Amino acid sequence: MEWIKNLQETLLANKYLLFYKIMKYPIPKNMEYFFFWKKIDQLIKPDNKSDFSRNKKNKYMDEYIQFINKYWKLYRSLPFVKEIYLCNSISFNSLNKDSDIDLFIITKKNSIRRARLFSVLFFRILWIKRYWSKFKKKFCLSFYITQDNKNLYNIMLSRSDVYLNYWLAHLITLYQEDNNTTNIYTKNPRFKVTMPNHPNKQCINIWNKVFYWNTKSKKIIENLLWGLIWTLVENTIKLLWIPVLKRKLRALWKNSKWIIISNNMLKFYKDQREKIHLMYEIQSKSKR
Repeated sequence: MEWIKNLQETLLANKYLLFYKIMKYPIPKNMEYFFFWKKIDQLIKPDNKSDFSRNKKNKYMDEYIQFINKYWKLYRSLPFVKEIYLCNSISFNSLNKDSDIDLFIITKKNSIRRARLFSVLFFRILWIKRYWSKFKKKFCLSFYITQDNKNLYNIMLSRSDVYLNYWLAHLITLYQEDNNTTNIYTKNPRFKVTMPNHPNKQCINIWNKVFYWNTKSKKIIENLLWGLIWTLVENTIKLLWIPVLKRKLRALWKNSKWIIISNNMLKFYKDQREKIHLMYEIQSKSKR
């Protein structure tokens, strides 16, 4: 009977999908894609669809998607940006009335500081960047990597990184400079080992629009900052950022040791991966 099958799947989810319970996120309907380490063969249903549905859509989702889609021209106008992904609360279907909108941004090679400078500037001009206590429907720009540094397992915890795997699995494409961009999962081969049931492509769909190509203004700015000027601007921004970065480090260091500032990665938000992984280990052992 159908209800028995649903009950069996729910019990399996409660046993193996501890991450969602720990984070207080709803368990995905296509749960067979998201088992961590465990390959539950009897649950695998070959499916070529990329659509993803949930048992219950978050009540704030529609208004947030409408808000995000409204700024389609902005995403296409950000100089030196190759890809933009939605992540965190919105991609896990766990929005609340005051949620911000987290973006994971991939920049062009050797351009991470210029990409961040222009993105912060543009989002601030439109008054939609998160700041201080203003969170609701504000964009959080705290994680950038360059296009040649897509393998995020270089920053994983020394043990198995539960959070990183689920974070990757729930990335949702918002913008790509072209529609031939390499799938981010192909740059993270270890992901397939730790989450073997995942189809290795975006399988979450919150029905946002995916935007492609560039605006003329983006092309003009990038052409003006090419060659020697390109390098000079990047190094100048790096020097000017020093006092700002010191302040950020002082503010965040007590809460996280995973602040990363390099030529190919900028990551400023508080990281609770160690705490989450410890909770995962404790609870998983208690269920064995």
